[in-house]
Amino acid sequence: MGKNIANTTHTFFFCDGGSCQKAGSEKVVREARAYLRNNEHWNNTHTIKTRCNGRCEDAPTCIVHPGEFWYKELTPEKITHIVKGHINNDCPLETELLFKEGWDAQVSSKEIAPIKPKPFMFKTDEELGDCLITRGFSSDQYLYPLFLYLLEHPKGVTLSVTSEKPIPFKDVTAVNYTKAFTLELETKIGCMALIIAAVPKEKEELLQSKISITEYFYQKETEQVGIRFKNKFGETLGNIEFDSIHNEAWKYCTKIQLQNLTLDLAQL
Repeated sequence: MGKNIANTTHTFFFCDGGSCQKAGSEKVVREARAYLRNNEHWNNTHTIKTRCNGRCEDAPTCIVHPGEFWYKELTPEKITHIVKGHINNDCPLETELLFKEGWDAQVSSKEIAPIKPKPFMFKTDEELGDCLITRGFSSDQYLYPLFLYLLEHPKGVTLSVTSEKPIPFKDVTAVNYTKAFTLELETKIGCMALIIAAVPKEKEELLQSKISITEYFYQKETEQVGIRFKNKFGETLGNIEFDSIHNEAWKYCTKIQLQNLTLDLAQL
């Protein structure tokens, strides 16, 4: 039987991402739930395991509502005091806080600067020849939005995948990401599968097909802009080509996928 959330006074969101798991989040969750059960707060509180909440450097983390309190570097010993304090409406343990509502900035002793793509650099590439090229991001958090955007803005965009005939993106009728590891591009005549999520090391066949390197390029001779996908072994899996540097989808790539990078054609 489900819990009656109408009776919930506090909700504790425990990050269950990979970094938090490695830092001991499971012990923290178990300790919190045991305290709530044994002190008769089980029915008026709720604990939830979430996916990664984006603060891996502060693992393990927990978010408490109401109030939007973000706690960092948790241990089983700390979490009992934190849970007890919120239930009793005492002041939060500010020494353990990463952030709370009303603060102007977060407090972390392990802050990691955001990773940004490097500028386009000149290179004589084996496949592309003289070009400007940079590497973007290859996680599914970037690739899935990329393909969704191309589905909605297909004009002047062509997709080529190794061993398959190139197709105009306007022929793609749907982008589905429901299967493990696999993004599916549906067309009127079939389905094209791309491996975009992290896969276990033992799945060698999937590793051969997984997009692990995403490169954005401007080819000097043809003035072609595009994206090249490779696996972790450096083998090309496919390309996306745009009809011009002024293409709306290419502008999206430089603004969103590459965080406002610009092409400096003077390098050529």
